[in-house]
Amino acid sequence: MEPGNDDEDKKNRFREAFERGQQGRVGSYEVWLSDHEFQPELANRDQLTAFFGDHPEKAVNHEDALDEIGEYAGFVTRQQDIYHTPVIGPSGIGKTQLLHTVVSFLTELSADIDTKLIDATDLGKKVDDGFLLDEVAHDLTEVETPIVCIDDCGLDKRIETSLDELRGAVDSGLFVTTWTPERWGVNRGRVQDALPPSNEIHLDAFPRKDTDETLRIIFKMLSENEFTLPSETVDRIHELSEGIPRLIHTLALESLQEAFRKELEPGDVAATNSAADRLHLADASARVQGLSDSKLTVLKQILQLPNDRGVQPGTLVEELHRDKSTISYHLRELSDGGFVERDREGRRAFYRVTETLEPFIQRRINQEAEFDG
Repeated sequence: MEPGNDDEDKKNRFREAFERGQQGRVGSYEVWLSDHEFQPELANRDQLTAFFGDHPEKAVNHEDALDEIGEYAGFVTRQQDIYHTPVIGPSGIGKTQLLHTVVSFLTELSADIDTKLIDATDLGKKVDDGFLLDEVAHDLTEVETPIVCIDDCGLDKRIETSLDELRGAVDSGLFVTTWTPERWGVNRGRVQDALPPSNEIHLDAFPRKDTDETLRIIFKMLSENEFTLPSETVDRIHELSEGIPRLIHTLALESLQEAFRKELEPGDVAATNSAADRLHLADASARVQGLSDSKLTVLKQILQLPNDRGVQPGTLVEELHRDKSTISYHLRELSDGGFVERDREGRRAFYRVTETLEPFIQRRINQEAEFDG
């Protein structure tokens, strides 16, 4: 190629790009969504979560669990006493959405029912006169028979103290708390002393029909022309997610992005398969079942330690009483397999379980605990 031809080629490419832009052909995901009659501002996880939080009546829920909580809520207004219903299930199974729905339905049912929705991780936060826990407890002393929903209790490092103080603030009421199975296993005894459970609710994954309905609602919200996913793609999303609501949502959104990247039509099952590969969801359950007991022990320890940043290798060495080289080996293998993600802060490394694989790992831990029991 003669000198100067590179410059000319560069100008030609820029001119062609400019002309594509004039024709509305832009390498932008937002433009692609608009061209396919989707609403770009809604096509992200935060907006989807906010939508179902603001419109709980539209969310597909675990109906039996909702009925059971409704019965206890009605019963406590008649039988003045304190009741506690722990809701237990893997991450992403729909526990938070269930609490939003309970609070919304009770609020609509009667203005006389006092409800409170709390994130357990907020209870230890400092406020002007102490901690938020003290403020919430004081508020509860001023209402009669409240329905108190507390989310992510396993992330409160002093949950026993929190529940004990909240219980002491009321003469009667219903407490609905949520837990992942491995953190419920660690805290169950302490919770029994602070706020004895009246019953336990264990959430299962959605059946195929609920996955179908969830996807229908998502794409009705996203699409200006009520786009419908092909049955083949719905089947594949259900298979990959195994009916776990958060993964259904994630695959719905990520499949759209993969369709854009690979120049496929929205709803193409190939885009879903590509998204699954990127999210480590292909054969996720089988890969988790294939983990050795040693690696599962490391993952279980990471999950049981409530730390937003993740867990340092040194902490695992201390907690599991293993040498540093063994822990490093397992973490490296788990990282290569996509089971954990690593963040660095200076010279320190923090490990956390990959979000999309978390429910599969939690279910295996729970299965083995039930088997041992």
